[in-house]
Parts: sequence; C-alpha cells; structure tokens
Amino acid sequence: MRGWKFWLGIVVGVSALVYFSRDLEISAFANSWRRIQWFRYIEGIFWFCLSFWLRCPRWKILLAGVGRISLNVITQAFFVGMLVNRLFPARLGEITRCVILKQSHQLSLVGLLTTVAVEKAFDSLALLSLCLMALAFLPAGELPGGFSAFVEENRGRIILGAVSLPLILLVMAWVIPLLRQRPDSFRRLPGYEYLGRMLLSVHEGLKVLQSWRETLGAVVLTAVVWGLLVRSAWCAILSFGWDLPFSAAVVLCASIGLAVMLPQAPSFVGVYQVAVQWTLVGLYDVPLQEAKAFAVAIWILQIVPVGVIGFVCLRMLGTTLSQAAAGAVVKESAGG
Repeated sequence: MRGWKFWLGIVVGVSALVYFSRDLEISAFANSWRRIQWFRYIEGIFWFCLSFWLRCPRWKILLAGVGRISLNVITQAFFVGMLVNRLFPARLGEITRCVILKQSHQLSLVGLLTTVAVEKAFDSLALLSLCLMALAFLPAGELPGGFSAFVEENRGRIILGAVSLPLILLVMAWVIPLLRQRPDSFRRLPGYEYLGRMLLSVHEGLKVLQSWRETLGAVVLTAVVWGLLVRSAWCAILSFGWDLPFSAAVVLCASIGLAVMLPQAPSFVGVYQVAVQWTLVGLYDVPLQEAKAFAVAIWILQIVPVGVIGFVCLRMLGTTLSQAAAGAVVKESAGG
C-alpha cells in the first residue's frame, strides 16, 4: 500500500494543507464558526448522507448481472468501503467493498470491479455535466474577457449540453447491443476496424446494463445523487448566512469533484480545503477567513458522518477495519 500513489497523495495533501494554513487567523476563523446556523448545517449532513445511501440501490442495479445480493449487505459493504477511502489513500475502499461481497457471496471479483467501473462512468458523466453547468453559472466578471463573452453568448447551449450528457450512456447501452445482433451491418460501419472495435470495448464495460429499466434506473439515481450533493452544499452555504445564488452550490460541487480526482492524502485533507477556499474567495468575494472556516465545516459535513456510518456497518458485518483493508491490499497487490 505504501507505493508511489501513497507518497504522492501524502505530498500533495500536506503541501495543500500547509498552503491553506499559512495565513489562517485563529480568532476570525473561530468567530465564523460561532455564527453557524446549526439547523441548516445538520440539514446539509442529512442530504449528503442520503445522497451516499442512494448509491447503494444504484449499485444493486449494476450488480444484477453478477449475482443476487440484498440491499442490506450491499449498503454495509459500500459504507465500509467509504470508511476505508477516508482512512487510506489511493481509493482502496473501492476494492474493499468488492472484496467484502466476494467473500460473503463467492462472486467474481472481476465482475464486481466491473460494476464499480460502470458506476464511476455514471459519476464521471454526472461530474462533467455539473462542470458544464458550473461554467454556465460562473460570474462573468471573473472570467477572461474573450472567454467571458463566449460564455455569455452560449449559456443556453452549455446548459443543454450538460443536461444531455447523461443520455449518452443510456443511448450507447441500448444501441451497441442492437448493432452486435447484426454483425454484417456492424462490419459495414465506416471505419469498422477502428470504430467497431471501440464500440465493442465500450459495450464490454456496459454489459451489466441489460435493459432499459436497469439503465434508466441507474441514470435517474445518479441524477438524484448529484442533485442531493448540490442541495447539501447549498445548506452548508446557508448555514454561514451568505447571500449567494443557488448556482454557487453547483459551482462549489464541481470544484470539489474536480479537486478530489487528484492524488490525495486520506480523507482528501488539504486539496479539498484549498479548492473550496479558491472557489469562494476568487469567484464570490467571500472574506478569506470565513472561506477557510467554511472549507473546514463542509469537509467535516462530507467526511465525518459517512465515516461514522462506515464504522457502524463494519460492526454489523462482524469484521475489523484491519481485516477489511488487508483483503483489499492483497487484491490490489495481486491484480494491480
């Protein structure tokens, strides 16, 4: 586990944390915390936890082609995986949750990991859509002159593209199997040698989506998951009493989503806070110390409650954190 990914994540995280802390003023930071509206803050925790729980029925849909597993077991494995993600680097929790299901139901680990890959494809498209939405809502005055004019002139097209992107996966999951049922027609496609093989490779990644119902269910749940994430961020903004537009929550979620894709220290410490600070100060003129207090507050909102749920699920599974993580480390070392 202590390979280059671990050390790169530690270096990036520590560097970002040092940058975030270097101009921190404790008294102004503490005053910002004293003004928090706790009802709104707790509401934000609720929406965030709900958004993560809804990933469990979505994963159950994707697991239908691998085996029959109860939603209760899927939920426990999922949240234990999220706990491991918060305590260890390199997103080891994604392997952990698959190893738990493999051990409890004797399923194919490759099949389980494939469903996680498809799940990440849904989330990647959702994040891309959210980034386009964020681009459309960015304050025009904060963008470079020529780019600002382009955004102003094309906001409608950008929003339409963002809404349409999730439909791409739905269309591909349905059309490609139809093409494969007609191999002669498939071979007559222009550029078959390149395009045909590419489509076949894409279909391999989508083969767990066997019907319109399963695909549409996963798309709808993905939209709800990300909508609740935005709602959670909006509640966090309201808890600080700022007069910001709702679109600020969209921009903030897109910034966080892009930031946590970088190599990370455990629990995204450092990079997460810097991304939030830059977004609020640079785009919305939030005072620096208030932005720092908010960065810590929303990090706690999104990291701690899911970790606590993971500990509870760990106990329900009758295993320990070291056993769960060790199984994932072995599989990662063996499979790369």
